[in-house]
Amino acid sequence: MDKEKWTEIFREAGFSDEDMHNWHKAFEKLYPEKHQAFLEHIQVDQEEIKKIREWSK
Repeated sequence: MDKEKWTEIFREAGFSDEDMHNWHKAFEKLYPEKHQAFLEHIQVDQEEIKKIREWSK
């Protein structure tokens, strides 16, 4: 599963951009190390991971 497939699943479930942002914020707050590992697992590049984690705080 890559980033595009996860985004497709979230969209199909009715998630808006704001919902996805809030999901990342909760993930980062509760499990920052697992959030990092998840983003790496779905093949997000390190620069984008850094940006996602920055705005998720």
